[in-house]
Amino acid sequence: MTEPAAVRPLDDHRSLRERIVTRLRRAIITGDLPPKTHLVEPQLARQLNVSRTPLREAIRQLEAEGFVATVPRAGAFVSETTPRDVEDLYPIRAVIEGLAARQAAENPDPAKREVLQGILAKLADRTADSRQYHEISGRFHDIIVELSGNRQLRTIYQGLAQHVSRMRSLSLEARGRPRVSLQEHRRIVSAILRGRGAEAERAMREHIEGAHGVLRERVQRSAGVPAGTRTGEGGSSQRRAR
Repeated sequence: MTEPAAVRPLDDHRSLRERIVTRLRRAIITGDLPPKTHLVEPQLARQLNVSRTPLREAIRQLEAEGFVATVPRAGAFVSETTPRDVEDLYPIRAVIEGLAARQAAENPDPAKREVLQGILAKLADRTADSRQYHEISGRFHDIIVELSGNRQLRTIYQGLAQHVSRMRSLSLEARGRPRVSLQEHRRIVSAILRGRGAEAERAMREHIEGAHGVLRERVQRSAGVPAGTRTGEGGSSQRRAR
C-alpha cells in the first residue's frame, strides 16, 4: 500500500508567525525599528524571507500587544512610548518587583548567592555598552522574580516584561545611567543575600523610581511635553504613529 504524502503539521504556520512576532518585537524593543517606522509588508516579507500572510498575522498580534499602531489608509507603524504609558506602567512595576525582591530575600535558596553574584559580574563588564547592559539587566530582574518563588507574581511580571524591556532600553540610553543602575543593582543584591526583605524591597523600588525619572524626562522631551509635567488622569494614552 502506498504511504500517504506527508502533511505539514498544523502548528507549523503558527510557529512561523510566532517567530516573526519575536523577531519584530525584539527589533522594536532594541530600537532597530524605531517609533513611527512604517511596516511595509512587501519589504518586510522580503527581508524576513516569509510570505505576507503570516507576516500580516504577526503585525496584528503586535498591534494587540501595543507595539504597532494601524493608521487608516496609511498602514501599520511602530508605536511610540507615550508619557502616559510610562506613568501607567512604572508604579505597577515598582510594586511587583519590590515584592519580588522582598520574597527573594526571604527565600532560603542556597544557590541564589552564586546566581546573583554571577549576574552582577556580567553587568559590571557591560556598563560601557547600554545595549548589552540592557540585555543582562533584563535577565537580572527575571532572576529576582524567579528567586521570589511566587508563581502568581511571576505570571503577572511576564505579562509586563516586554513593555518593561522596551522602556528600559530608553532609560539606559541616558548618559551614565548604566553605571548608576549597576550600583543600585548591587544594593538590591546585598539586601537579598543578607536576608533583609524590607531593605531589598526598598532598594528595588528606589532603583525603579530612579529609572522612572530618567525615562519620564526622555519620553516627555520626545513628545514635546514641558519638563516636570506628570501625565495623570486625563493624559493622552494614544500611541501616536505619525
